[in-house]
Amino acid sequence: MKNATSVKCNNGTFVGKETDELIIWKGIPYATQPVGKLRWKKALPAADDDGVYDATKPGHVPIGPSNDSEGTAEFGEDCLVLNIYCNTRCTGGQRPVMVWIHGGGFCAESQASPLYDLSHIAKQCPDILFVSIDYRLGFMGFMNFERVPGGEHFKEAGNLGLLDQLEALRWIQKNIAGFGGDPDNVTIFGESAGSASVTFLPLIDGSEGLFRRCIAQSANIAYTDTMEHGIHVTQNFLTAAGCQTMDQLMALTTEELVEAYQKAVVIDKNSLLGAANFPLLDGVTLPEDRAILYEMWGDEKRAKIDLLLGSNQDEIRYFVPLEGGEEGFADTLRWIARKDRTLLNDEEKAQYDAFMATLAGESEGRRLEQYCNDINFRAGNTDMAIRHAAAGGNTYMYFVKKPVLTSELGVIHAAELPFLFDTYIVDPMGSGEKVGTNECEFRHVVKEMWANFARTGNPSTGKYEWKQFSGEDRRTMVFDDTIGMQKDLFGRREDLMMSWARRLGNGSSKRVC
Repeated sequence: MKNATSVKCNNGTFVGKETDELIIWKGIPYATQPVGKLRWKKALPAADDDGVYDATKPGHVPIGPSNDSEGTAEFGEDCLVLNIYCNTRCTGGQRPVMVWIHGGGFCAESQASPLYDLSHIAKQCPDILFVSIDYRLGFMGFMNFERVPGGEHFKEAGNLGLLDQLEALRWIQKNIAGFGGDPDNVTIFGESAGSASVTFLPLIDGSEGLFRRCIAQSANIAYTDTMEHGIHVTQNFLTAAGCQTMDQLMALTTEELVEAYQKAVVIDKNSLLGAANFPLLDGVTLPEDRAILYEMWGDEKRAKIDLLLGSNQDEIRYFVPLEGGEEGFADTLRWIARKDRTLLNDEEKAQYDAFMATLAGESEGRRLEQYCNDINFRAGNTDMAIRHAAAGGNTYMYFVKKPVLTSELGVIHAAELPFLFDTYIVDPMGSGEKVGTNECEFRHVVKEMWANFARTGNPSTGKYEWKQFSGEDRRTMVFDDTIGMQKDLFGRREDLMMSWARRLGNGSSKRVC
């Protein structure tokens, strides 16, 4: 690829900025923006355009509960944009492409967050082209309008955020070669809601051929809501907006939408995961039955996709500060476990008791944490991985026990991100310190393994051989004081909850109706 900041795409020529070994393009629109009559409509392809556009500033941040750009960008409905990071030290074309999908419970955050700055990893992996994308969130991206007058014209509103991501991947297929990327070697990777997105996208019609590999960090297809729950969420938003019909919603200004969004988040505060709007089992974009999602990961089509997935040791302790401290956190976990058990049949209740019995030597708090870790993260991961591997898929599993992000919380949800991206997280316990900046082998190994997987489909390094996962031995790459493969890491306790995890998703952590 020529060392040029100007690249012609189907929807315009975009001029980026070269700085410190990188050319970075920011705020490139990948779709027709969902504004005006297109609000709450499926994203349309970006129209062909011969204009020349500046691509040195972030695009608008998707409307959400807060703006995480630290003043670099403003909220906007015209938020379907992407950033591209190209290392100038590698001049060859046809580079592997890694597309980052950010987390935030499907209701918050953006690629403009300093945590998701891909410039550092792009400098250390010069032969890979990195892309990050934004998509509609929460009340703008995952809504059920079927009981709202006029809502019959918005049947795809339940999963607009996922459909946005697919449109971004279509734009990448069409244009990435101009930036030096290989459209036939695209890896999608994400954490939390981004990870769940990575596991949903291969199951949506029209996704075939848009990517070759998936890296799912922590979340999975458990992160869906029923249409019934969607009605509850929609009603809260209508109340906050002071609207009763789609015509009234469509007439709101962007400023009024932002205000309504932030009011509705408070109204919809719900159990552990708060006001997160998850993708809906709408029967349009996703099946109505969550169990079908798992079955699809075991079919021939998905077996063609390479899959790397895993979780962190203390995922659920991310929510300790959000629940007001250890006491409030423990009370919430007790409520979740009790509520889940009431939703089980007799056979599942026996399995639930057997699951808790496997942790008999642990304190009550630790048992509850492990239950919530497994129902929210690990059971779904293992279920998917077993099916994918059995179908002949190239499957790799990981588990992070070190490094600890904070001594109070451990290896919490998102703890790996500052090490992967060489960024930081502000201490969740409120000290104001930047954590995740300590030097350790994991910081270097995780980048090398992720990049190797994107290059070849095999994350092994010269020092560490990463063997494929199978349902028989469940070999997992464990990041600890020592790094290496282990078998049957959890003694197969996740199997005891798979039946209701498949049916109920992530349990009462996200259930109000």
